[in-house]
Amino acid sequence: MASLGGIVSILIVEDDASTRAMLGRTITLRSPEVVIYSADNGRSGLEQFKKHSPDMVITDIAMPQLDGICMAAEIRSLKPDAVIIAVTAYTDTTDLLRAIEIGIDHYLLKPLRLDKLFALIDRVIAAKTEALNRQRSEEALRLSEERHQSDLRLANEMLERRVKERTAELEAAVRDLQSFSYSVSHDLRAPLRHINSFSAILVEDHGEDLPATARGYLGRIADASSRMAALIDHLLELSRVIRVEIMPVPVDLSKIAGSVLGMLQETEPKRRVELLVEEGITVSGDKYLFRQLLENLFGNAWKYTSKKELARIEFGRTEVAGQEAIFIKDNGAGFDMAYEKSLFGLFQRLHGSEFEGLGIGLATVHRIIQRHGGSIWAEAEEEKGATFYFTLPELSTGGAWA
Repeated sequence: MASLGGIVSILIVEDDASTRAMLGRTITLRSPEVVIYSADNGRSGLEQFKKHSPDMVITDIAMPQLDGICMAAEIRSLKPDAVIIAVTAYTDTTDLLRAIEIGIDHYLLKPLRLDKLFALIDRVIAAKTEALNRQRSEEALRLSEERHQSDLRLANEMLERRVKERTAELEAAVRDLQSFSYSVSHDLRAPLRHINSFSAILVEDHGEDLPATARGYLGRIADASSRMAALIDHLLELSRVIRVEIMPVPVDLSKIAGSVLGMLQETEPKRRVELLVEEGITVSGDKYLFRQLLENLFGNAWKYTSKKELARIEFGRTEVAGQEAIFIKDNGAGFDMAYEKSLFGLFQRLHGSEFEGLGIGLATVHRIIQRHGGSIWAEAEEEKGATFYFTLPELSTGGAWA
C-alpha cells in the first residue's frame, strides 16, 4: 500500500506494556504510513485522544483508573466518526452489550487475529484516503473556479479597456470624417465653382474668338469639373450613410421602389422598359437610407439596361438557402463573376467608358445594408443581366434592430 504521509493515526490503549509495544510494532511494520500513539490506561488514553484526535482507537476493556468502554463513551462524544475497536480476553456478555450501547465499532477477542485487525485498519485507511482525495478534488475544483473567475474578470477588464479604446478611436475617426466632410463640401466646392464660372465666362465672352481646339478644351474642363462635383456629392452621401443615426420605422420598400422607378422612367420616357414590382414588401429601418439604397440599385439597373431594345427590371422577394431575401433583377449588361469580391469596394467599376459611373454607389449600398444588420450579394452573367440580393433582420415583420 502506498504511503499516505501519516494521514491515518491510531491510538493503542493497553495496560500491558509488552502487548502494547508488540501491537504498535506490528502495525508499523505492515503499514509504515500509520502514525501510532499509545497509552497504558483509560484515563491517559482519553488525554492522548484529546491531544491527537486519532482516526482509530484500539483499546483493551479491563484497565485501571478508567476501563476501555467508559473511555470509548467519552471518545464517542468528542469525535463521533472515530473508529473504536475493543479488544479483550474475556467473553463477558455484559461488556459486549455495553460496547454495543455506546457504539463501539468492532469487538475482537484475544489472542488477537491480526488478519481481522489489519482488515479493519485497511478499511480506515481506504476511507481516509477517499476522503482526502475528495477534499483535494474539491480544493482543486475551488482553485480552478477561482482561477476561472479571476481570468474572467481579467478578460472582462481587458475587453472593457479595449472597448473604451476602440470607442475613443471611433469617436476620433468620426470627428476626422466630419472634418473631412466639411472640408470637401466647402473647401473643394469653391475652386470647382470658380473653374465652372470662368470656363463659362470664357465661352460666353470670347467663344467666337477662340479656336475650335480651345473651345474643346474648355468643354473638357467643364465636364471634368462637373464630374468632380458629382464625385464630391457621392462622397458626402457615403459619409452621411456611415455617420447617420439609424431611426428604425416600418418602411414599405415596394412603395419606394415604385416611386424610384417612376422617376427614372420620367427621365427617359421613350425607353421601352418592363417594370415589375412585388407589393407588400415591408421592413424596419431608416426610411431615408432605404430610399438611397433603392435609388442606387435601380439606378444601376436602369443604366446597365440602356442598350437593350426591351429592358426588364424586377423587384421582389424570394428564398435563398432557406432565408428570405429581397432582389432587384435586370436583363442588362451584367458582369463577370470573377470580379464579384471587388463589387462593393469604393471606386470599383466593372465596366468601361460605355457606362458612366464613379464606383461609389454600390459601396454606399453595402454600408447601408451592413448598418441594418443584413447582407448583400450579386449574381450575374455578361450580357445576360444581374441580380442583387439583400437580406435584413426580421424581413417583412416591421421589427426593429437592437
